[in-house]
Amino acid sequence: MHTQLTCPQCGTPYSAEVHQVVDSKHTPQLKQQLLNGQLNVAVCPNCGAGGQMATILLFHDADHEMFMVHVPQELNLNTMQREQMIGQLTKQVMEDMPPEERRAYMFQPQIMLNWQTFMEKVLETEGITPEMIARQKKQSELLQTLIRADKDVQDVLLAERADEIDETFFAMLQQFVDMASQMQDNQQMVKITNLRARLMTETPAGQRMEQQQMALHKLSREAKQQGGLSPAMLVAHIIANQEQPHVVDALVMAGQGALQYEFFNLFTAEIEKLEQAGDKAAVARLTALRADLLKLYEGMQEQSKNMMQAAMDTLNVILEAPDKNQALAENAQKIDEAFMAVLTARMNEAEQKNDIPQFQALNEIHSLIYAQMERTLPPHVQLLNELVRSESPEEQVQLLDENAQFVSDDLIQLIDQVMEQAGDQGQDDLNGRLQSVKTLIQARL
Repeated sequence: MHTQLTCPQCGTPYSAEVHQVVDSKHTPQLKQQLLNGQLNVAVCPNCGAGGQMATILLFHDADHEMFMVHVPQELNLNTMQREQMIGQLTKQVMEDMPPEERRAYMFQPQIMLNWQTFMEKVLETEGITPEMIARQKKQSELLQTLIRADKDVQDVLLAERADEIDETFFAMLQQFVDMASQMQDNQQMVKITNLRARLMTETPAGQRMEQQQMALHKLSREAKQQGGLSPAMLVAHIIANQEQPHVVDALVMAGQGALQYEFFNLFTAEIEKLEQAGDKAAVARLTALRADLLKLYEGMQEQSKNMMQAAMDTLNVILEAPDKNQALAENAQKIDEAFMAVLTARMNEAEQKNDIPQFQALNEIHSLIYAQMERTLPPHVQLLNELVRSESPEEQVQLLDENAQFVSDDLIQLIDQVMEQAGDQGQDDLNGRLQSVKTLIQARL
């Protein structure tokens, strides 16, 4: 359902989508939004302000027989109001469910007043236990201590708590690196960088990650030299690292795009060569790996199919909406790469069929999306986009006159970055327009 809101920051009225029931089986997309912190989030279409809305939420997972309701304390419901709302939601879920799926545990939902406890229960259905959450908390505390400690204290901590330093720990460390970089805290950056270098060489997890990074760098370098990653290239790198499963996993994740029919043909050919050579251990290892990769490939294909269908459904909803701007705002979280791919494909199809009304409707959505995206960009980026789209030098001069405060060396640096990207992608026409804009701005500076 939708609710009407007024932005507390700019006063703009808008509507937001609210979900009060999440069922792992019947609405898995809502569960994923819940896990990502994107469920029941309202964002003002005008200024971008917003956050999570306070609403009662029922969560159901049949596999774990979990049926619970979170009631935010800020709703200030008395006992009667709370029981009435929980009763209505329970009734709604039961009525929407086939009789054979109804179970006794659904008649007594657990009531969760604390959001953290509620989310811990949801995470448990994903295999993330309170113990795992507690471990991450300990890792965070260890990391902060290591950053502050001198070498002697670090020696002791690394000897006593080496088992806590894993890939998750390094991910936390990277967050500290990013934070220090944003704050331009050079002293902190030096400490963290030195700590990371030490952990990479002195801990098992660090050594594994270093091996992965070296293998990925080698794959990336060869792909760049050859003009792209090919199935044959990925097969060769996997075969070369077959005795290091953690490296193979990293290569497969980085090269998912090369997991094609040709890849499996080449992989099978390599197994046949090893069979002829009599290397039974390698044959067994690669045969098992091929089976795992086939499962991964089939899963990717199914996931891609589901994503495209979901994108198609979202596009149809927006097409049928009387107010497409509002429909886009209500479905903002679903406007992703899959959606844009489906939209572009539908536009091409309509153009080929000379279906002008359909093309115009789709093109309107395309324009509205880019207009909304552009409004969120920094002013100097918006200015550059307008300059590139300008149809004459006179129009460009007028834009520069009207936006003199943004004509600076920063704008020149932005143009250089975009020109480099355009050059890499072979966009010569765009590069020429950018060079003309750069010349105009340099003349002013």
